[in-house]
Amino acid sequence: MFERHVHFIGGAWVAAQGAETIEVVSPSTEEVVGRVPVAVPAEVDIAVAAAREAFDDGPWPRLRVPQRAEFLRRLVAGLQTRREAVLSLQIDEMGATRKFAGENFDLISPFLERMIADAGKIPLREVRDGTVGKVLVLREPVGVTAGITPWNSPVYVELSKLFPSLLMGCPIVIKPAPESPLSAYMIAEAVHDAGIPKGVVSILNGGVGIGAHLVAHPGIDIVTFTGSPAGGRAIAAACAERFRPVTLELGGKSAAVVLPGVDMTPYLPALVGTSLRNSGQICISNNRVIVHQDDRDRVVEQLVDYVAAMKIGDPHQPDTDFGPLAAERQRQVVERFIASGLAEGAKIVFGGGRPADQPKGWYVEPTIFVDVDPKMEIAQEEIFGPVLSVITYSDEDEAVAIANDSKYGLGGAVFATEPEHGIEIASRIVTGTCAVNGGPASGGGGPFGGRKESGLGYERDVEGLESFLKLKSVTLPAGYRPAVP
Repeated sequence: MFERHVHFIGGAWVAAQGAETIEVVSPSTEEVVGRVPVAVPAEVDIAVAAAREAFDDGPWPRLRVPQRAEFLRRLVAGLQTRREAVLSLQIDEMGATRKFAGENFDLISPFLERMIADAGKIPLREVRDGTVGKVLVLREPVGVTAGITPWNSPVYVELSKLFPSLLMGCPIVIKPAPESPLSAYMIAEAVHDAGIPKGVVSILNGGVGIGAHLVAHPGIDIVTFTGSPAGGRAIAAACAERFRPVTLELGGKSAAVVLPGVDMTPYLPALVGTSLRNSGQICISNNRVIVHQDDRDRVVEQLVDYVAAMKIGDPHQPDTDFGPLAAERQRQVVERFIASGLAEGAKIVFGGGRPADQPKGWYVEPTIFVDVDPKMEIAQEEIFGPVLSVITYSDEDEAVAIANDSKYGLGGAVFATEPEHGIEIASRIVTGTCAVNGGPASGGGGPFGGRKESGLGYERDVEGLESFLKLKSVTLPAGYRPAVP
């Protein structure tokens, strides 16, 4: 049992003021595995005040980027010493398989190093030609960040908020999802051991009410949120009322377009990996597979054979591919969508039920539908579960139209006999990221953001870092040219 009675506020462990707690139930055993306190509004106020002081008067925004980077490298080193705890807690709290959690953990250090390199490309002082004389353009930290994160990949997403915010000089207050608050304590311990200055990082537990209090707090300057479209709308409205910048990474209903005649054999790991990884509980999942009508049976047979060879079971085991869904209510949602697909006339060719050998836990078999009409609910709504819908088309224009027939636009994939043809089709799909012939998902290190109801703004790469900076133009005396590092 993981049990704590403290919050991490301003870089220090502080006894919780409130009596309310979150009981974390294991999705695989249905037993309580953790208990942590829920923050009260006064604790949020203290955390924001500490961050405010750190930004207004502390050293952090005034350090050079390489100095901040060294603190973050020490943070990552601290996480490395806690690797087993970081993995085990995520498995216990949200049912992540050891394979999924381990792969994400191993990306943390390269993720930071790439971000540090990207930060080096941003000119913080730049001299430009003005209408009369020279202008000094400054890029300055925007202020105090509120980071609201989801449950489906807690540590990696929390760090995806923390790294760029801190690297650009902005203290941050993070509120993890109430379903997965345990692993965030490992981040807090690593922050503490890294010697990051007072006030720069706080991590507080709570639900929607505490998140709303944090987002609306007058001491917050920028909000970054990953989660549901409904949550994103509420946060966007609160930020608009206060003229506050916000980055929203929301839902998806991404499509994988298989162009005619493609041999999918070498691409099956990429297709299934981007469609069903983490039991489909990933916003960029390519859970619509759009296949030419002449190739459907062949591709479906390959998909079924590939998925059938994957293991459903205990997420703690290193060879398990499919663990449970993160919550009982999430299983109910997924099962309702499966019933909806059948009711609307789609046909299941694999899965569709609960695995017989898993009497405990919130498991759903990976499920593959065929005969799916693009207008069916399973083809339009985000399921957030291990469900694939195979949709057929007759020509490329129809394939693109089906891919774009969605209120979302986050991820996507194209498989083509020639990569350049795949790029051409990818350019026609209205989405923030798209992978060609097994290229990495989520932008592959490039800017990551959504179109339509999939979000606002960008994370990662230079554009993501620049979200935490504000521009200032300083006009200069005639004939004067300032020094630029």
